[in-house]
Amino acid sequence: MAGSKTLSLVILVGCLASGCGGEKPKVETGGLAGVVPRKSTPLQRFECEGDRDTMVDADGDGYANLRHVFEEEHEKCTEQDLNFDGRIDMTRTFKSGHVDQEQHDFDFDGRLDEQSYYENGKLARKELDTNFDGRIDTWVFCDGPYVGRLERDRHHHGQSDTWEGYEKGLLASVQYDNNNDGKPERWETYRNGRLVEVKYDTNNDGKPDRTDDEGINGPVFVKEAVSCDGSPLPQPAAEPLAPAAAAAAAAAPPAAAIESDSQALPSAATATPPAAAPAAGASVSAGATVAPASPSSAVKAGTPATPAANTGVKIGGGVKGKTP
Repeated sequence: MAGSKTLSLVILVGCLASGCGGEKPKVETGGLAGVVPRKSTPLQRFECEGDRDTMVDADGDGYANLRHVFEEEHEKCTEQDLNFDGRIDMTRTFKSGHVDQEQHDFDFDGRLDEQSYYENGKLARKELDTNFDGRIDTWVFCDGPYVGRLERDRHHHGQSDTWEGYEKGLLASVQYDNNNDGKPERWETYRNGRLVEVKYDTNNDGKPDRTDDEGINGPVFVKEAVSCDGSPLPQPAAEPLAPAAAAAAAAAPPAAAIESDSQALPSAATATPPAAAPAAGASVSAGATVAPASPSSAVKAGTPATPAANTGVKIGGGVKGKTP
């Protein structure tokens, strides 16, 4: 069980967006909400064609590795060869001046590993192929900067069989379909990353009929919130001191006012500082366990080198396109 939780959180992300085609699914978080056995489909490249295109030799080696495609006066999409091997590794489409969709080949094997969908330029969901068989097996839905819901075809039977709900990026619930009938037989509930309750459907009627109460002794699987797009997450506000503790802290004399002698304790100024707490904000991505964090934020289509306009040369097919 610990392995499955680790798998769901490493992904991945980076996680960018997930879901089906052009649908706009509602993000459900936490609880024992209804589930949908989402079908696994092949990853297919987005079309990137328009009225005209320009080719850019970004590294100055005489070969085009960046293609901008325009429709009238607006940029429609870009294709980029990130490792300069002559094949497209990233495709990005635009809508109303904002990024609309992205696709990535993270391991440069010529096959897609992840595709992302944006709403008003912000990441909304992503779909990933985590076992590199060319089919989507993981769907990630964003809740603002956090992961809101994650669905997986854990057994690679062709449809989702695991549904994870998150609250502010922290795992809150997991539902498992182990017999691939499209309905969960096991429900897990988490609080602050700790497993507190497990329900089972032992007679396959779709309803839990047995409960294990883990309570405060349940194992801790998650310690940090998960970022949907890999960006740093807001830090949680510090909890206020209890009234008694606050009053005691206010009444305590400053350390400098305590006279030191051979029996005195070391002052606060000389005490060893505590170790720094780990930074929050892990990200979901695809790869060995769910996909390497998407480099889309690090890849800038930026101000290109002086392009050769309207060449009609295309990147792809494993053959480098020579710029004139």
